Amino acid sequence: MQRDKPDNEKYSVTALLGDPSFVRWALQQAPTDTARWEKWIAAGPDNATTAATAKQLLLQVRFTEHLPTEEMAAQSYQRFTGTIAALRQSPVQRRRLYAFLTWRNAAIWTGLLAIAGTAAFYTWRQQTTMKVSTAFGETRQVVLPDSSLVMLRANSTLQYRRSLNGQLRELWLRGEAWFSVNPDKKAAGFVVHTEDADVTVLGTTFDLKQRRHRTAIFLQSGKVRVDFHDPQRTSRILSPGDLVEYDAQHQQVSASKTDSSYSSWTQGKLTLTDAPLSDIIDILENNYGEKIVVSDEKIKERKIEGIIYLENKADILFIISNVLDIQISRRNDTMYFSNRK
Repeated sequence: MQRDKPDNEKYSVTALLGDPSFVRWALQQAPTDTARWEKWIAAGPDNATTAATAKQLLLQVRFTEHLPTEEMAAQSYQRFTGTIAALRQSPVQRRRLYAFLTWRNAAIWTGLLAIAGTAAFYTWRQQTTMKVSTAFGETRQVVLPDSSLVMLRANSTLQYRRSLNGQLRELWLRGEAWFSVNPDKKAAGFVVHTEDADVTVLGTTFDLKQRRHRTAIFLQSGKVRVDFHDPQRTSRILSPGDLVEYDAQHQQVSASKTDSSYSSWTQGKLTLTDAPLSDIIDILENNYGEKIVVSDEKIKERKIEGIIYLENKADILFIISNVLDIQISRRNDTMYFSNRK
């Protein structure tokens, strides 16, 4: 049986949410309860923190940030109808319930049901996903709840659970990102989902890109397993330096070796070794939102080597125009690459 006035006991947040006197005081519905709870709060430093947390939860009953989904509402309705059916099958209990529920008690129980719903909603919200996106030309650093580090490249989106500790750490990527995963022996694992493959790691650094039905995974350190969504493709275990690329349209997998220069974009630059212009065109389209038309397909095969800094798109265009001897022009929202006249 719940007490209707505070005493010297240590109340938990849950206990306060179930105490009608505290509920009335927190919602400012009964001024007579004020002195009692202010005295209890002043009795110990921990009391103020507990009361503030419980009060915040109660106030969220009025200021809901998210609406429940249709599935949640349907499940709630099924539980409600199930409870009513059980009461109809037990007339003795129903009579006792009717006798107990006076108008005053009905109001209290309605409030407590709302509080219970708020507490459940509060727990559910902690499990919802966070979403981080980057614009064209923007690179963003994201620190995950488990202290893992993600460098999110331009025109990319990363989603992850608000809380990752102590459970399977799952993320969803569209675009490209570099990961430095913090090992967590208590967690069930670390998985990054893309449109065409899932990458499972335990403690490592790797680069993952998924754009235009092409997926590329470069492992810098540690160990990862790649599971393709295509049932005809077997899983692959990658070792440091491995680069695996998957073309979903042609259902082809290729593997090669490279070094950390593959992820030099995380340092604001491109380290190019005998790279074709087609690779740079992909970067301009995927990361800067450019639409590029090339007058001669052979132009895409021209090679460039060296370092290009990514701070200024105009500098990138100036370098490739002069080094590769091509003419770059723009009409409306389209950029045209052609041979110099």
